[in-house]
Amino acid sequence: HLDRHMTKNPFTWLRSDQDENRDLSSLFAHWKRLLQIPAAFHQLGLRTAKTYMLDRIEEDGTLYSYASATIFMVYGLLALGVSRHSPVIRKALAGTKALLTSCGDIPYLENSTSTVWDTALLNYALMKSGISDNDQMITSAARFLRERQQTKVADWAVHNPHAEPGGWGFSNINTNNPDCDDTAAVLKAIPRKLYPASWERGLSWLLSMQNSDGGFSAFEKNVNHPLVRLLPLESAEEAAIDPSTSDLTGRVLHCLGEAGLSSDHPQIEKAVQWLIRHQEEDGSWYGRWGVCYIYGTWAALTGMKACGVSQNHPAVKKAIRWLKSIQNEDGSWGESCKSAEEKTYVPLSYGTLVQTAWAAEALLQYEKTHHQAVTKGISFLIENRHYEGAAFSYPTGIGLPKQFYIRYHSYPYVFSLLALSTFMKMSEKEEEK
Repeated sequence: HLDRHMTKNPFTWLRSDQDENRDLSSLFAHWKRLLQIPAAFHQLGLRTAKTYMLDRIEEDGTLYSYASATIFMVYGLLALGVSRHSPVIRKALAGTKALLTSCGDIPYLENSTSTVWDTALLNYALMKSGISDNDQMITSAARFLRERQQTKVADWAVHNPHAEPGGWGFSNINTNNPDCDDTAAVLKAIPRKLYPASWERGLSWLLSMQNSDGGFSAFEKNVNHPLVRLLPLESAEEAAIDPSTSDLTGRVLHCLGEAGLSSDHPQIEKAVQWLIRHQEEDGSWYGRWGVCYIYGTWAALTGMKACGVSQNHPAVKKAIRWLKSIQNEDGSWGESCKSAEEKTYVPLSYGTLVQTAWAAEALLQYEKTHHQAVTKGISFLIENRHYEGAAFSYPTGIGLPKQFYIRYHSYPYVFSLLALSTFMKMSEKEEEK
């Protein structure tokens, strides 16, 4: 993956003004000099990297509970001379095999289970649809989520050393890689009264993860150095850094707003201002972990509304106009995964249930239920014929742009339920008036 434009000076690739003047003339000479460093330092580096991996192996033998990370770990350990018959290799392979599943008659390898994420989204959607937070289904799911709160210091503490742990991770068994998105989702899914101490601990951790620019990122805090973006690694801009993103910032704002934090809370004000500064020229927001501009705009608008941003705000008006402008004739919305690669909105030739639900719920934050764009979108969601085929199954989650996208099987149900619940509640209020 080394940059084919590496220059005579191995550090020149850190300078963006040298893009046009890169060559390979003395790359090997530089590597030769690096290899003359005393062997003890090489061995120290290898042992440190090996220890880093082994310390982060989960109970099932996988690294971070991710298939991709585990596969690379296996290759790394084999390269270091670890026997392929060793317990660590065998357990890693067994853990990876456990991620094999099937959809219909097609076998595939999940990169990770999404059990915590799915459970949180489903529990929240059910409560918003009117299911009592005392219902056994809700309390059982809340108990499951409570048991997976992470209470040990992990890599996030490198840049956030004074915070107490308390976040949640993505998968069923992950114990050392919490993220802001799952933590925000779980806090909305656990009735506060059930586990007040755990809930407050999670909220405190989430607030501590706000970046200095005001936004929120996924796994790390303030990990966005511009030089790291230029590392000679494929997709370094997406994988080697963890900058604030519109979707994470919006979703955290939504959590904070629903938690009852005041709109003039300093951290909320900083996050809202971050969103306003990072709105695209056309009025949309780019979402990193979902496809893509529809996702980011939905997250931003729902978050801003939860924190009291007025419908008269220019950023809100601009976003609403953009959503209306990209609606299909049949009332749906559909966006291609290529948006993540080209960093511009790329429409599908058809609408998807998930993206239609996102757009409809976003509009409902600031439009009346009888607005034509809303009614057409809601009509699309309730037509049974859309719950099959491409409209139902198109992937709307992102793992790594250009490399892998995710189909969350619960998404069509979760987000349709949220949009329809919002529509029904607003309709009832409008009738009362």
